[in-house]
Amino acid sequence: MAGTFTVGALALAAEGANAVGAVRLTLLPDVLEIELVRAAGFRSGFVPGSVAEAVEMRVPYTAIRGLVRRGRALCLALDPSIAAPYTRFTLARFTYDPREALARAYEARRRAALAVVMLPGPLGLLAALASPAPLVTGWLGRLAVGVVVAAGCWFLLRELLRFATWGGPGSDRLAETFEVALCQRLGFVPVATAPFAPPPAPPVPEASLPAWARAPLLVALVAALSVLGISFFQRYGKPPEPAAVAPHVPLLVPGLGSAFPAPSPVDASSGEQRLPRCVCARAASPLWNEGLPVLEVLLASRPEDGSGRVVPSERRGYDFDLSVVNNGGKQLRDVSVLVTFARRDDQNRRVGATDRGLYWGRPLAPGRAIKWHLKAPGTEMRIDPPRLGLLEAGREPASPDAFFELSRARQRVVRIHAAKMLAYHRDPRALDVLASLGPSSSDEESVLARITRAARPVVACDIKPTSAALDVCLFNDSLSPQRVVAARTVAERDAPSQRAALPVVVPVHDGVRVSVPLPPQPVPPELELELEPSP
Repeated sequence: MAGTFTVGALALAAEGANAVGAVRLTLLPDVLEIELVRAAGFRSGFVPGSVAEAVEMRVPYTAIRGLVRRGRALCLALDPSIAAPYTRFTLARFTYDPREALARAYEARRRAALAVVMLPGPLGLLAALASPAPLVTGWLGRLAVGVVVAAGCWFLLRELLRFATWGGPGSDRLAETFEVALCQRLGFVPVATAPFAPPPAPPVPEASLPAWARAPLLVALVAALSVLGISFFQRYGKPPEPAAVAPHVPLLVPGLGSAFPAPSPVDASSGEQRLPRCVCARAASPLWNEGLPVLEVLLASRPEDGSGRVVPSERRGYDFDLSVVNNGGKQLRDVSVLVTFARRDDQNRRVGATDRGLYWGRPLAPGRAIKWHLKAPGTEMRIDPPRLGLLEAGREPASPDAFFELSRARQRVVRIHAAKMLAYHRDPRALDVLASLGPSSSDEESVLARITRAARPVVACDIKPTSAALDVCLFNDSLSPQRVVAARTVAERDAPSQRAALPVVVPVHDGVRVSVPLPPQPVPPELELELEPSP
């Protein structure tokens, strides 16, 4: 068997192999020449030994103990008494490249294997840290980005390692050629088999009816079934005649109307008067009668008392937290607030003015809040927020769910504001938020009482003065009719509370307009209603 056949391959660190590295295999007429270009000893579970730059050995074909396929790899086993110390090879990436290129392929595969292990983690961490804030939310979003990038890099690098290991279709063809050539030298001749021929198909029986009779017969069968179906429904599905149904209960009883006397005109006039209907979006309250700003500024002293007022210290000046809340339904960009601190000298002149600019460069979502901590000397201050206008017809407020989420904020003044906005929405969760606040301080009792009155199921709204009374809309947002027995004004510092009896029934999810006998001037900003206790 004349001629030689030379091919290069990579010996992989696989189970059962004891050599790794780049090898060149030459099939000579009598012997197999194995040149270890860059190879090292290998044993499963141990680190590979030192790399041999160039080792050449020749073994007779009778020393070959095995040549089997394992996936895409070709496993070659030699007699250990003849070809020690490298006797078992798991070969892949067959090529015709010279020995220098084969050594470079081996180094490239080693680098690719190292990259699969080392690179995905740092790349995922770098992607998580470099992700812009508008695209990710919190550490969980950054963790998800890092995991996705690390997994993608791992899959990509694994495919590169596979290509560096197997070499593609060209390597598979060379492996098959080497296997056939080695089998020929070993005296193995493949057995040729005849190509597969399917058995003949069984004969198709001829139809009993001619082709021209099949269609008319099918039409006749469908027509007969239709007639039978129509006859069945006409006989059994038709409703009976009214005369055939015997009445079980007489429809009219003579003299039945005489048992119920007609109401007299006196009884008819004594009923409750039908009042005009009305609808209100929310209760009348000084919390929002003058409008609500799109951007609300809230102040909290240290320690916080919930009052929203800040008083400077004589020695240290101001030390407080300033929060802003986006009341609108659209996100705000580039929120900036200017706070000016100053003091008064002996002649009551404003001196020592200091400006503090507060800036938020990220989008502020609807119903979300941001906070700054401020410390500055001075005895007075002025806050200049951006002029974004008020909530009106063209500027809808944020959703109730957004303000309910805001009620979980750490600052008490922000939670109180969330309860106020829920009452503005007529959301019953406002009372739950107020209950979660716990005991109130004297400085916040007035605000919490206003929010409680505005969040009740039955409220007074659209208060208008008339010549001698107040024209008021009473709206019932509960699931049952409510009887209002009285309405009274809220006591102020210089004005006592006034009460007026008002026996009115307000229907479910409806409103009635009534005249309340209270002084029309000055117009009260809100009214508190007294309801009849439920039985």
